[in-house]
Amino acid sequence: MTMNESRVQYPAPVAIEHPELLAYRSEFPILQRKTYLNSCSLGALSNRSMQRLAQFMEMWNEWGAHAWYEIWMGEIAKARQKFAAIIGAQLQRIGVECRFVESPDRIYTPPELFEREVDDKTALVATSRVFYTSGYIQDIRSVADIAHKHGAYMLVDDYQGTGQIPINVNAMDVDFLVTGTLKWLMGGPGLAFVYIREGLISQLQPTIAGWFGHSEQFQFKTREFDFRPDATRVEMGTPAVAAIYAANGGLDIVQEISVEQICERTRYLTNDLIAQAREHGWKVRAPLEPEQRSSIVMLEIEQPEEVVKALVARNIITDSRPGLLRASPYFYNTIEENALVIGAIAEILESRK
Repeated sequence: MTMNESRVQYPAPVAIEHPELLAYRSEFPILQRKTYLNSCSLGALSNRSMQRLAQFMEMWNEWGAHAWYEIWMGEIAKARQKFAAIIGAQLQRIGVECRFVESPDRIYTPPELFEREVDDKTALVATSRVFYTSGYIQDIRSVADIAHKHGAYMLVDDYQGTGQIPINVNAMDVDFLVTGTLKWLMGGPGLAFVYIREGLISQLQPTIAGWFGHSEQFQFKTREFDFRPDATRVEMGTPAVAAIYAANGGLDIVQEISVEQICERTRYLTNDLIAQAREHGWKVRAPLEPEQRSSIVMLEIEQPEEVVKALVARNIITDSRPGLLRASPYFYNTIEENALVIGAIAEILESRK
């Protein structure tokens, strides 16, 4: 236990029922077979995404190449629109020296550490909103203020945040945000999103261009290239349409529930999981303040990769990073599943003695 942990009293998690969210468990067949606590690596596949993939194949078979014009372009537009709504953006906005800002405790990176590294020669400050090794939710607005004070742009990697933690890119004063659908948006791999601040779009001239960024995409002009006026100018070649269909299924669920409600549920589950782990005396690498935690719980145990394998044999899905076992409950998980995974870890560790 760290010095900070020894001074802090952790209240027992308050019991909160979320029957309207638990009703979504039936959307995810894997939950009938496994205790799934690895959404920060890959979101569970929903019936809705499977249905969308079936639709994709049906349209491919029915329309052939004409599906691009009749259907698929519309699906791509829907995915953009849903993503923009989830992050609080408008649909239309959708040779260097590198300095690294080190975390002093491998949990937090206070904004003042960025202040020491950023100067008037800095072009771009890039960081994550949620740290995958501790679950810490970074104070993005403070870092953005530091970047902008020195005339630098602010880029946020939000793969571990979008879908589980509310965000408004305008309120946080973000210039660029990148994320994807394979984790908390439950859309599977193969699709990424980028947000660009509206006032910057016209200033950007992509160095790599593709036909999806052309202002007259289906005119196939080979001797001239006029970029689209909005953020789609940075889109490149033909996207993976199957990934678009799967992503729209996951995005639908996030929008139906709302990120705010998802966050409330996952914070409750995360605090409970941490409390149960500490009852066993295990060290948890996580922020002390509950409001700074995401739904990523890192347990410092010996040979975590072997524990993860043993859990798989029990139909419990977690993950590991060097020296750490990682569990990531999502809105579709339950308190009972938290107890199940903690009990299983305890049994596995006990069997080693």
